[in-house]
Amino acid sequence: PLDILINGYLIAQGEVVALVGDNGAGKSTLLKLIMGEEMPDAGWIRTGPAVKTAYLPQIIRFQDSSRSALDTLIYECRCSPQQSRDALGQFGFRGEDALKAVGAMSGGEQSRLRLCMLMRGDINLLILDEPTNHLDIASREWMEDALQDYDQALLFVSHDRYFIEKFATRIWELRGGALTDFRG
Repeated sequence: PLDILINGYLIAQGEVVALVGDNGAGKSTLLKLIMGEEMPDAGWIRTGPAVKTAYLPQIIRFQDSSRSALDTLIYECRCSPQQSRDALGQFGFRGEDALKAVGAMSGGEQSRLRLCMLMRGDINLLILDEPTNHLDIASREWMEDALQDYDQALLFVSHDRYFIEKFATRIWELRGGALTDFRG
């Protein structure tokens, strides 16, 4: 089972939690704490031994921006060309789109490619930091479609009311260093 406990707030399998708060409230810092990239000054975060996290940051980077989307999956995800093509096709990269260099892609295409890569892994907690920022409508629709079928725990930071209302089953508000949990 998935167990992530943050100062008494538990994220369970299948839950979708939107983390909201003013700019500078510490949302991105909280994500880093959950991922173990930083240690808390106060309070605590416990993750169960079965938690496998994947993180989609606001700014996407790839090992080699001159590689095509196809080669990026082959090299970074260690998959066959056919597995790479199949995964890319599910995220809207078909035909010549799969051969486009990642450095020449729009921000939305890069986000979609990184999400494709993340969702290939064995994960049960997907963390997204402002997933709809800078996305064109087509990329946003692909993002929404991909997340619609995701049945594990999802934690995302967003100011996008439509996205929050569409996906969140809970809302965590971060204000003044305190976290408040709103269900529903």
